[in-house]
Amino acid sequence: MSGADGPAALLGDAHLREADPETAAFVRFLDNLPRGIGTLAILGDLFSAWIGRPDLLRPHHAEVIEALRRLRRRGCRLLYVEGNHDFFLRRTYAPDPFDRCDEKSVDLVLAGRRAHLAHGDLVNRHDHQYRAWRAISKNRLAFGAFNLIPLRQRNRLVDDLERGMAKTNLKARGGFPVAECLAYARPRVRLGTEVLVFGHFHEERRIAIEEGDRKGTVYVLPAWRAGHRYLLLDPGAEPAFVSA
Repeated sequence: MSGADGPAALLGDAHLREADPETAAFVRFLDNLPRGIGTLAILGDLFSAWIGRPDLLRPHHAEVIEALRRLRRRGCRLLYVEGNHDFFLRRTYAPDPFDRCDEKSVDLVLAGRRAHLAHGDLVNRHDHQYRAWRAISKNRLAFGAFNLIPLRQRNRLVDDLERGMAKTNLKARGGFPVAECLAYARPRVRLGTEVLVFGHFHEERRIAIEEGDRKGTVYVLPAWRAGHRYLLLDPGAEPAFVSA
């Protein structure tokens, strides 16, 4: 089967760090991904911070990127949607190692289903503080100014960013915004989307939605590093969360 029609694995929020034992575990997962899976979609925050600049590449980044390349060389299609810990990845990492890298979301056919994939950080329309931070941190002019700073200072800023975001994430994970999720999903289901998949919230969830004669399902991915679980979409079965 082609990548669009064959089985797909979706995961998010590994938040890999330097000197992190989870990095080796993730590499083993990539190297041992079942060969029947034709697409791997990572819905953001693969690393605790990832900036699309080759001069900011660190050893744990390089180790995982090389494993992704091995997986792609064997014929697996790789998709990435940026999360709130990712910044300007497309120019550096698409089409290598990712066949496709999107900043906000992507609509496509996956495992024979019409799917909408997003990190999930834009689901909550009422999180004005985060949306303001996102607008600033993902502004291309600000990124251009950042790149003019000497490398040593940029690396220190990245370290500060990682520490700061780790604290703010605890607050963000205080509760799942059910009403906002439904408001985000319903119009898409109405237009024919069958499966919506989010990361970001670190909670494994399945929410069935009916809009007239249309039916869809929202799947919220668990944090990969918490239990090495991912969502398997198989054209011959119901989507299911499985352990690596």
